[in-house]
Amino acid sequence: MNRRRPSRNLLRVFSAFSLVFAIVLTALATWSITDERRGSEAVAEVMDVEHRGARTFLTVQFTTNRDEVCESVLRVTVDANRAVTIGEYIRVHHAEGDPCLRVREAGDQSGWLIILVAVVLLITFTILTYVAWRRPRPPLPLRYAGMP
Repeated sequence: MNRRRPSRNLLRVFSAFSLVFAIVLTALATWSITDERRGSEAVAEVMDVEHRGARTFLTVQFTTNRDEVCESVLRVTVDANRAVTIGEYIRVHHAEGDPCLRVREAGDQSGWLIILVAVVLLITFTILTYVAWRRPRPPLPLRYAGMP
């Protein structure tokens, strides 16, 4: 069985673009987590509860530190908030940069998953880029050709 190997130039271009993608993804994930950490918590009133199979979505309304009134839909991940009804109050955490769009429950730690994925991709594509761009090893001398 004689398989054709991809060209070295194709591997180099793919690995370079993949490495740039992984670097950008890691930078964006780091910025996102930093913006989340700079945000603050607020007390939000539950305006609507929607059950979609095993998932529960809440529409909440809250006021930020800058007196900005926001209404947002968030997915329930904390077990204590699964039985919430309309009119109750829960604690939410919002980002500093765009508080009305990036809202999650207080105690939800799912934001760290993206940074883990980004770092794994960065390590993988760094290794791939190193392998694609390194100098090929010289062939063994003929006297070692038949040895295992």
